Amino acid sequence: MITPPRPLSTGEIAALLALDVPARLASIDERGFPHVTPLWFVWEHGAFHLTSLSDRPHLRRLERNPRAGLCIDVEQGEREDGERPNRQVRAVGEAELFPDADGTWTRRITEKYVHGPGASRSAARAVDARVVIRIRPSRLVAVASV
Repeated sequence: MITPPRPLSTGEIAALLALDVPARLASIDERGFPHVTPLWFVWEHGAFHLTSLSDRPHLRRLERNPRAGLCIDVEQGEREDGERPNRQVRAVGEAELFPDADGTWTRRITEKYVHGPGASRSAARAVDARVVIRIRPSRLVAVASV
């Protein structure tokens, strides 16, 4: 018997969004087809913040059509009962794009994902011309399989 998903608690949502797993950003092309791009993110002040190099195709799609979707999920290995427990946050909203002028968002996002010896090299990403993608969800669904 398949167990229906259960809503995540506020604490479970915060814990999932604090993990160093990528978000999958969905944007829509000019013909109406979705494109999914994995990106690092930070959740802060009720919004997802992601950054990207200014020449990336997903930014051009969001400039044309700011409607976007995000999915952040984790899955555990298969249990004896055949279940693969997972937790997920799915969100939709309109993307706001603006320059990461001083690299603040890029540094904060990089610090979430990169630790140890490579951290200082990765932090250098903040000097590249990057664009912030901010999405304040108009709808957010957070569920677990068990």
